[in-house]
Amino acid sequence: MQSFKVPSSETPGYSSIYRHPDFKDGTQGSEYSHIKTLYDLFQHVVDKYPKRDFLGTRKLRSWFRSPSFGSYEWMNGIEASEFVDELGSGLDHVYAKYAPSHNPSSQEQQRQQQPLGIYSINRPEWMLAEFAAFRSRRYSVGICDSVSVGSAEFIMNHSDIAVVACSLDKIPRMLDRLHETPGLKVIISMDRLDCSRKNSFTQAFNADVVKQLKARAESLGLQMLDMDEVRKLGRTTPTEPSLPSPDDICTVCYTSGTSGAQKGVLITHKALVHSSKAFALSLGIRDSTYLSFIPLVHSFDRCCIYVFMLGHVRVGFYSGDMNNLMDDMQTLKPTVLAAVPRVLNRIYDRIAGATVGAKGLTGVLSRMGYKSKTKRIDAGCGPQHALWDRLIFGKVAATFGGRLRTLIAGAASISPEVLSFFRASLSCTVVQGYGQTECSVGGTVQLPDDPTTGHVGVPVPGVDIRLRNVADMGYQVTDAPCPRGEVLIRGSNVFSGYLKEPEKTKEAMEGDWLITGDIAQINADGTLTIIDRVKNILKTGQGVWIAPERIEAIYATHRLVQSVFVHGDEEQRDLVAVVAPDAAKFLPWARSIAKKDNKASDSAELSLAALCRNESVVSALLDELKAHTAATGLTAPEYIKAVYCDPVPFEGKGVGFFTSTAKLRRMLVLEYYQPQLNKLFETLNNSTAPTVQAH
Repeated sequence: MQSFKVPSSETPGYSSIYRHPDFKDGTQGSEYSHIKTLYDLFQHVVDKYPKRDFLGTRKLRSWFRSPSFGSYEWMNGIEASEFVDELGSGLDHVYAKYAPSHNPSSQEQQRQQQPLGIYSINRPEWMLAEFAAFRSRRYSVGICDSVSVGSAEFIMNHSDIAVVACSLDKIPRMLDRLHETPGLKVIISMDRLDCSRKNSFTQAFNADVVKQLKARAESLGLQMLDMDEVRKLGRTTPTEPSLPSPDDICTVCYTSGTSGAQKGVLITHKALVHSSKAFALSLGIRDSTYLSFIPLVHSFDRCCIYVFMLGHVRVGFYSGDMNNLMDDMQTLKPTVLAAVPRVLNRIYDRIAGATVGAKGLTGVLSRMGYKSKTKRIDAGCGPQHALWDRLIFGKVAATFGGRLRTLIAGAASISPEVLSFFRASLSCTVVQGYGQTECSVGGTVQLPDDPTTGHVGVPVPGVDIRLRNVADMGYQVTDAPCPRGEVLIRGSNVFSGYLKEPEKTKEAMEGDWLITGDIAQINADGTLTIIDRVKNILKTGQGVWIAPERIEAIYATHRLVQSVFVHGDEEQRDLVAVVAPDAAKFLPWARSIAKKDNKASDSAELSLAALCRNESVVSALLDELKAHTAATGLTAPEYIKAVYCDPVPFEGKGVGFFTSTAKLRRMLVLEYYQPQLNKLFETLNNSTAPTVQAH
């Protein structure tokens, strides 16, 4: 039994309470007890590892010709402390002069705290700005513009932001849309406004362009500074810190908006510290090098950084382009990595295709090695193998830098096949975790020595988990052999509520328990498997409940698929799907089919758009997907029976199909493709044969 089942804790309609096996009393023990706020955590790094590398970024080389990135340059603990102290002191002067007060009716302002907006992709200044805000009991609000067209402006208005720290490339947008954010008073550029330090954020700017931006800001009544100027203010006239308490808000983290409008989740220092300690105690990772690329606006990546800070971490930030991610890995050589399933699936497609999916001798040897290593891992002998690592999989590990010891998957469901592949091919510990923004990420995580897949582990230390009945969906905590029901979470990591939305806060809680909306089963060994979602499920005309995200995760592992959206309806018998193909793999495969069918003779008919309209090609794609899922455990009602093939990837739509953690915003996707999906259903109703729809 991997988790601890609290004796006599079950009640009618609710399962027993489950806890981490090493912390059966529900506490976290005394380790790290001196750290009560995130500012304490920062000081812990400064005091314990003052001269060790802390935050790193890649240097931009030859920007005036063909930009490329060099090695990582590092800031140590002492330098970070100086930066935070000066910036925090400077922020005191900025707020006092330009933003002395905000809306006194909001619940944060009743606590006399002020927000600092942070608007940038991942970089050292993001984290430094947040710690500088903590220095005077301010809190961070990460601003995201990838969810929808107006998401950045919504966040700034909803959280009453008057001061924003941002990268230089975000300033033109804020000036263009200033009329939509009347509360904004100050923009603080993370980059020097004299353009004397070129980096990936300032390539498109020069001194004249920035001068025009400053003049425009001044004409709009907006103060525009850079961090060096603010630091100089703090250095010249230092202020005394006003440190936060554990119950102070440390961040407002906006939900992804997968099931509706974004909500501002109020998270305290106590909650995030609790989760950070929980994962640190579970994973035991120390002296690590971590590559940060999951958006910091989401709590997942920040929590990972906080976790590793407890045992010292070198945080290297990616260069800003996901297409350059593998080069960042090979330059940084991380020892620990966290990633969301969408990123891992894309990497898996590329690496598996060159190894276990390859033709000839390489494919034969790779499959033999993979089978051998998987058996070894399942037997508890560890992921290393002297022969196969040297012959095949050492090259795979080298693409990740060659030093990876731990890979953490989170934020969404991922195929066990993908996890098993990475465990064997990278020869490292691969764990999956589960949590939500509302519980500061802290829910469950696999034990490091657990070689199995298909579950998300056990409760982290200091967190209680139980299930409750969901009768209308047929899930009962008395189900045999495994209790099933909606996941409830209790602990100090649970959020303080939704900003300005008390009714939604009440809906999210049952006493001290957070209502997650996720359906799980407790396995025989005490691990948790997420099997469904209360909101993101659908019922087909056959009366079968379907979890489309789980089905999509399986179809997304096919080599020809880049993105997939599965849909059904209570009035329709079968499932249909939208597939955006992976052009690099799809084109040669589809062209061979089109030519054999003698329906394509010129280059226009062999283009990606034309092939997505070719009925023979799309029919063959549907057959491929059917064969792919035959051995995955999907039942017949979960098979897609019709497909619409779109040559434009979901990312290229420009309408925010994905959240900051690469989850599909299902309602938006459904609305966008509703006409095509309706046509698929109409065709299915008139035919019993598998259906394809040309683009």
